Amino acid sequence: MGIFIDRAVHIPRSLPPMTHVGDETPSSLPEGGVAEYTPSAADRMGTAMRTVVGPALVGALVGGSICRTTSFGRGSSRATWFSVLGGAALGAALGGVGSHRSRFRRRSPDDCSGIAAHDSDSDGGLRLRVLEYNVHGGMGGPGKFFSTRSKLDRLAGVIAAQQPDIVLLQELDRFAARSNLVDTVSALARRLHPTGAVMTPGIDKVTGRQEGTGVLVFGDLMLVDARGLRIDDAFGESVRRRYAATVSAWARVAAPILHLRWRPYPDAVEYQPRVVTDALVRTRSGLVIRALSGHFSPPHDGVDEPKRQVAAVADLLADWPGPTILGADFNIRDGSVEFEVEHAAFASAGLHEATAGAPPNSDRIYVSAHFRASDPRKLDTPPGEVPASDHSPVVVDLVVTQGQSQHPR
Repeated sequence: MGIFIDRAVHIPRSLPPMTHVGDETPSSLPEGGVAEYTPSAADRMGTAMRTVVGPALVGALVGGSICRTTSFGRGSSRATWFSVLGGAALGAALGGVGSHRSRFRRRSPDDCSGIAAHDSDSDGGLRLRVLEYNVHGGMGGPGKFFSTRSKLDRLAGVIAAQQPDIVLLQELDRFAARSNLVDTVSALARRLHPTGAVMTPGIDKVTGRQEGTGVLVFGDLMLVDARGLRIDDAFGESVRRRYAATVSAWARVAAPILHLRWRPYPDAVEYQPRVVTDALVRTRSGLVIRALSGHFSPPHDGVDEPKRQVAAVADLLADWPGPTILGADFNIRDGSVEFEVEHAAFASAGLHEATAGAPPNSDRIYVSAHFRASDPRKLDTPPGEVPASDHSPVVVDLVVTQGQSQHPR
């Protein structure tokens, strides 16, 4: 168990792949001696379900429906089966094609447009607005399920109202039953028109469901590299462990509804690997900023997750010399013992909390000494309005200080 580099990123189809900027500036994230993540059999089954089996089933249903509602298939079982199989083959082919995309495309730095354009402050330093947000799969407020067009519109509206340059997101769903199979990052990209967007999955279940974190950039910013930093589940990654946790979770939901006392694997703890999206963002002037979006677990079942997860990520940042921004849902409240450990871990890597002074929250943003932070705030839902998520976003304005913008911290 440990932390691994996972290069399986998801880029919305509405956007071009990440931009390769050439040799004049750094365009690759450091390896740092971290091993590559090797997908398990369950991961590969999930990928097949999402990219082949699921689209094939949809294609078969569409093909059969078209055939039965037109004169072509009426009274002919052979024509119906031909349409079902043809639809399934077409769906599988399209799903497979959509799952393989180039990660880089050469593009001019001038080919940028977005909702934000915060060029510089009165002192001439680059000014950025950063928003961090756990979006709850686009399902709305606390205890809500299923993603709808109106919920996604509301969620995008909350983000757009702040005119951010960098958005760090958590709980992005893809092919998840709880959010009716909506691809959250793609849905937000269609509404917000970022210059770059990426999701890195942490959970990749055999059903095809993915949940992860992501980064959006706007204005004059471009994504030039991205990957996931995957942290294994504390209790193991075996197929048996994942099966037991999945069956136990579904039983906890279904048993009360069906008035059953069914409790398989009562000691199984939720299977919960975590991931941090680790991205490089390039400004028009050529400055490269490392932007990370994480989602961490609180202590549970005798496991010190903040030490196992947060400290491990902080260790990887200590050797990076450039400007760094990290935002996350830490699942830890301000002032707790774990909060102090979190602060100390990032301080050792040269980062300080940019959202210090905002109302207490489990969502925070840390930055390197290259930045001067101002106006940190937590955006609670106004009274009488419907919440867009079960979390409130946090926002901070940053200025890249002139003397440190190109130097190691």
